[in-house]
Amino acid sequence: MKRLISILAVLTLMFAAASACAGDTEFILTEESGGVFRPLPVNLDGGYKLSPDAKYTSDLKVYEDPTIRVERFTIKKQDNRKEWPVTCAYAIIEIKDPSQIRTASADEFNPFRSSATKPAHAIAKLKNAVFAINGDYCAAFSGSKSTNYILRQGTVYSESVEPSLDVLLIDEEGDFHILTSDNDLAAIDKTMIDGKKVVNAFQFGPALVIDGEPVPDEILLDKGHSPTYANPEDGEIRLCIAQIDKLKYMAVTCYNWGQELNNFRDMVMSLAPVKTAYTLDGGLSASLVFLNKKYNNVNGSSLRSITDIIYFASAWDLSGAESK
Repeated sequence: MKRLISILAVLTLMFAAASACAGDTEFILTEESGGVFRPLPVNLDGGYKLSPDAKYTSDLKVYEDPTIRVERFTIKKQDNRKEWPVTCAYAIIEIKDPSQIRTASADEFNPFRSSATKPAHAIAKLKNAVFAINGDYCAAFSGSKSTNYILRQGTVYSESVEPSLDVLLIDEEGDFHILTSDNDLAAIDKTMIDGKKVVNAFQFGPALVIDGEPVPDEILLDKGHSPTYANPEDGEIRLCIAQIDKLKYMAVTCYNWGQELNNFRDMVMSLAPVKTAYTLDGGLSASLVFLNKKYNNVNGSSLRSITDIIYFASAWDLSGAESK
């Protein structure tokens, strides 16, 4: 009998340990936990505070509450397919409301007009981000003026336009639109698209996928369509944001080796059936941040400070208050 009790005790401990390990892989908050769905205002406020139990661990792969689901992935270089000799880190993000895709500046007092920088995870923490990536390094300043178009959270901060670079517009319904550089970008209204208000706009590029179709190599590899330091024909660390479906997105980066821009495009398209994919700042600025911790290319030199982020926030108010 004692031996049977001992065996049962061991089995119980093994089951508890297995359950604990399984629990580390995902954090799921249900409606039964309390709280209420509230769309976020179109301003520079952050998302609602997350549950204090939603703590990042190296094994945590999924965060989910009634308004957002983020699942992160890493395909290591040694495990990757031969055609992609890189480590690929990416995340799939699904949100309930378009207000949950947001932008933030490193400078809280002079947002998007300042060259102030912080690491992506520090900005993300201030905004209660579930998941964040670096933006387009909007403070690419010439003197005191940004050279690229900047529209963030419904406000135009810079009307300057770089005519050679594609523009990504995100409208009030959370849909992506590309204005290619073969248009007169300065003349086009970038505050409205297809009758919908533009909430955020970026100018880095180029676009990788438009309306589900890959952008041709001759455009991607033409240096005239990329920022001067992006080196489209060379093996560089890349990062992009993509829309898969309505309120469903993906962010992708590569590291441990770089990729030419056309190979990066092909890898992105192999991960999900993306409708639109757009290149953002890469190199050591490339940052995928999950629950306030960067998980791609993590080493001391990779925590580069940046001017701005794109982030996804929760719209689940655990406080039950009338406002945040």
